[in-house]
Amino acid sequence: MPYEFEAFFSYKRDLESNGWHERVKDKLTHWLKQELGKDDVRIFFDTEDIHIGVRWRQKIADALKGSKCIICVWSPLYFQSKWCVSEWKTFLQREQLAGRNLVAPASYFDGETFPPEAAAIEYEDFSPFASTMPRFWDTESAVKFEDSKIRPFARDLARMITQAPPYDATFPIVEALDAQVQKEETIGRISDV
Repeated sequence: MPYEFEAFFSYKRDLESNGWHERVKDKLTHWLKQELGKDDVRIFFDTEDIHIGVRWRQKIADALKGSKCIICVWSPLYFQSKWCVSEWKTFLQREQLAGRNLVAPASYFDGETFPPEAAAIEYEDFSPFASTMPRFWDTESAVKFEDSKIRPFARDLARMITQAPPYDATFPIVEALDAQVQKEETIGRISDV
């Protein structure tokens, strides 16, 4: 069975940022088509590829196995999600087995709160362009984002895709341990500090 997807788009779902993540995925798909020189480029994106009646846990596991690499859009909340950390850890393990980079990380917010294992990996900083406003995509900032961040990211991602190991039905799926998921920090009132 061949790969079904060029990449798996891993992000922390949130009603405020879902639209931004989807637009980033769409822009990456466009530039990957140019980089790879093919019209049929598929990136797994949960809200597009999981439909009513589908066993979603199995669909995610199948999509992880059927993707050549992973795009991780990191934020503090990403590392508090067992699902997100599991997706990332799945590809970290595959990297070790394959002996090549298969994780393409970017940051949605900061980087200061990332766990040491993530902070040690070079990632693209998308955070200056993260926006919850749909009109963002009609601004000069969006043009700068696409030109200075998304296009170079797509170039690096294309390299990863072309160097991916052959498909293997036995690729492992990793379930993150509770200790690997960051705990939500309770922040008291400023006057309590």
